Amino acid sequence: MTVSEELPALESLRSPALGENPVLRSMQERKPIWRVRTETGDEAWLVLGADEVRKLMLDRRLVRTHPKPEDAAQFTDNPIFRMIAGGTGGGDAHPYDVHAQQRSLLMPLFTHKKMTALRPKVERIVHEAIDRMLARTPPVDLQAAISVPVPLVVLCELMGVPEDERDHFAALLDRMHLVGDDSGQADFFGYLMDLTARKRSAPADDVLSTVAAIPGCSDAIAATTACLLVFAGHESVSSHISNGMARLLTRPDLRAQLTADPDLIDGAVEELLRTANFGGGWQPHYAYEDIEMCGVTIRAGDLVLPDFAMANYDPRAFDAPDEIDFHRAPNNHLTFAHGVWHCVGASLARLELRIVFSLLLDRVPTLRLAIPREELGARGEDDPQRLASTLSSLPVAW
Repeated sequence: MTVSEELPALESLRSPALGENPVLRSMQERKPIWRVRTETGDEAWLVLGADEVRKLMLDRRLVRTHPKPEDAAQFTDNPIFRMIAGGTGGGDAHPYDVHAQQRSLLMPLFTHKKMTALRPKVERIVHEAIDRMLARTPPVDLQAAISVPVPLVVLCELMGVPEDERDHFAALLDRMHLVGDDSGQADFFGYLMDLTARKRSAPADDVLSTVAAIPGCSDAIAATTACLLVFAGHESVSSHISNGMARLLTRPDLRAQLTADPDLIDGAVEELLRTANFGGGWQPHYAYEDIEMCGVTIRAGDLVLPDFAMANYDPRAFDAPDEIDFHRAPNNHLTFAHGVWHCVGASLARLELRIVFSLLLDRVPTLRLAIPREELGARGEDDPQRLASTLSSLPVAW
């Protein structure tokens, strides 16, 4: 393929806030795998079909690391993803096995028992955030009042970040999410390295202490793993809180269902997770070996971008995928990926979403959007420096 050959540009495939993308829809209908050009000018395989995404997530030949990180294609200019491509240790072991082993060591931190024990703490955190919001004069940005601080405080509790360091942690975290800000990622990584060293000296019942205790795990590897957990556990959850509440506030019928039957919350959370974004759920992977699929050959070393969000709208996998149905069963969405790549903290994210949605609707029954739905914008539209896809703000009143 020549450099001059026209390929779909990845940045042009981002969807508007709470809206559809007819180009992505057309591409998905025509074929499940596309060659695209990323924002860095590199080529990649964009996977839009749900069945194809599932198969790749179960294929040992698809991994998150690259044998030659300096030559790895990138989908955006961010040191976090370059760090992932460089690997998190394991020597000569297959990267798929290394990831599976590290994941198994983290799973005990996210068991049903652990989440049940954590629930009162999360409820307290959400109640306090709502109290602060209600003490202000509307309109208030729900994104800033609830979506951002709630997962941040939960994450600090989980990671074992000292209370007197949390403002500093939050400032570093905000910079970490910016594309092209190498110093932001370096400063955040440096903080995690320092905190990891302290956890080694004085371990506690938290995620960072557990990661640091993994045999053969250096401070750098522990900090890298923690960095990935932070990225998945903060901005992703924040995005789902905002997008989910925006759906509920712009769809009175959905809100009425939850108000009439609070027991629908589990189904509501799953469906709001499935429909959160119309495409754009890209997670960089690399082919460890050649992979034949759907008539194309993905060569060893190629960048592969499974689009988990668009796969959730695949009509071959979901009946009436554009409809939000709180009674949908089964709802085997791919928001948290699949197989050994399934998000280790998915149970925590679900817990946070259930509590936030339930308490907001219960405590603030008159909550409403303070601007027309059409004025809601995504950060990808007005702030291209952000890594995650979420609303830029969510003004509300009551």
